[in-house]
Amino acid sequence: MHISDGILTSEVAIGSAIIATSFLLYSFKDLKNKNIAIVSSMSALFFIASFVHIPLGFVQIHLILIGIIGIILGAQVFLAIFIALLLQATLLGYGGISSLGANLIIMSLPAYLIYLASKYGFLNFFSEKIKYFMIGFLAVLLSTLFLALILALSKEEYLYASYTVFLANVPAMFIEGLVTLFLINYLKKSIPDLISEAKL
Repeated sequence: MHISDGILTSEVAIGSAIIATSFLLYSFKDLKNKNIAIVSSMSALFFIASFVHIPLGFVQIHLILIGIIGIILGAQVFLAIFIALLLQATLLGYGGISSLGANLIIMSLPAYLIYLASKYGFLNFFSEKIKYFMIGFLAVLLSTLFLALILALSKEEYLYASYTVFLANVPAMFIEGLVTLFLINYLKKSIPDLISEAKL
């Protein structure tokens, strides 16, 4: 799901960096001292979840858990995932510095959109368990679509690669949906205040 350095054209890299910076500044708007610990925790969760690789034929997919992280953090998801992506790029070589803005959009914007959809009741026509599944499923679906779009915008020859990326991530959508279903059920029983703002 990460785009490495040298993949994007300079126009797309700069444009996505400007957009991502706007979202990052927006995430500071309502950041309070009491929220810093949970933002840090969710940043660590995203960082660690990326290590859970699942072999699937000729590719490997990995968890990102952006649906549940978005539900918990709301607008602060941009800050949490930015920190994790920066550490992954500098310490592990996942993604890259020049593609950091694009990667932040790909991972964070779907999480925030899912948070808004949940908060304003757009997912309420699903039954409870299906809704929890869809939070994980739709977050990865949107993330994959953003990834494919950014690749296609960068170079025409990436269009076919974006189809492959989308198909390779279809199993990840279902796995993330199931993991998110169990995580939300657990949180509702053990720490209900953590997801109260999302109105689940």
